[in-house]
Amino acid sequence: AAIATATGSCSLSVSGRVVGHAAAAQHLLEEAVDSWLAGPCGVLSFLCSVLLSRSIGTVREDMDDMTTPLIGGFGHCSQELVNLMLIGEASSNVFDGSRWLGDDPSSGFLVKGIDGDRVGVPLVGYLSELEAMRYVTVGTLYKHPDCPIWVLGSPTHYTLLFSMRRSDAQLSREASLEQRAKKVFNDNALDEGSIAMASSLGAMLTALGIGSDRLAQAQQELVNEDVVLWQDFKFWTARQFGCSDGPSQASSSKLNLFLYDGQDPPGPSLRSIVVEQSDIDPRFAGGGADGDAFAATLHTRWPNAVVQVMPFAGAGSEGGGGGAPSMTSL
Repeated sequence: AAIATATGSCSLSVSGRVVGHAAAAQHLLEEAVDSWLAGPCGVLSFLCSVLLSRSIGTVREDMDDMTTPLIGGFGHCSQELVNLMLIGEASSNVFDGSRWLGDDPSSGFLVKGIDGDRVGVPLVGYLSELEAMRYVTVGTLYKHPDCPIWVLGSPTHYTLLFSMRRSDAQLSREASLEQRAKKVFNDNALDEGSIAMASSLGAMLTALGIGSDRLAQAQQELVNEDVVLWQDFKFWTARQFGCSDGPSQASSSKLNLFLYDGQDPPGPSLRSIVVEQSDIDPRFAGGGADGDAFAATLHTRWPNAVVQVMPFAGAGSEGGGGGAPSMTSL
């Protein structure tokens, strides 16, 4: 654990204590909640503890660009720092796995996301307003964490979305299959995961446990001008395992979530979020996301859901009004 102390207007002194295992580090931090972690440099002390635990050299190796600062303009966390806190690795992206930029891996650039083989399923998930704006793609691993807790990222700060039911975070059979298929496809893709060469089709089917007796059928139905498209591969794979081509049916499924915003000012708030999944476009069901960045962000995880925001009973005046929270203030 590391304790940071301000020694001047622009300087910081850090002292450290080495512990032998993770449980001891956790115990030390829990004891510090009401002492040095509660002080004016508590957040920086926790950040230094995480950095030293991972080691500075390893954190740099995690990144796509080793010169990327962990804290950017206006004191905002970089994606590398967010990932370090959530999964223990300072990878630079939020998609599943890694991808090569460029047609030739020997001369291309490897960009790193969330490696499920190495870190497993994240305990805490992540959703981003930037995905609703089509700037990034958050992978299935972050959207379906082990615990029903999601950090919500916006251009200004972070909030926390959570559920009391663990099943609300779990993958459906269709989503689990799509996750496996996407990883196999990305491992053989030429670009950002949308195109693969036909010569890789046999290896992809084998990796998914599909027998070689179906290769000829796959080549006939999927190959066009020596390439295979991800969307075609996804739907074809789903049919081979008896899954629906479209998203899993979730009609009349209602989730009760909670949104915590700790920003001060205006002060901590807790809201109740009702997400009612439907096959109907929410624009025609009274829950459209047009101009609503918060609902649009939730739609990246629960497509076509009708989103209702209500003050949490017993939250008092800090719970805020019943209107939808603006992601520009999250």
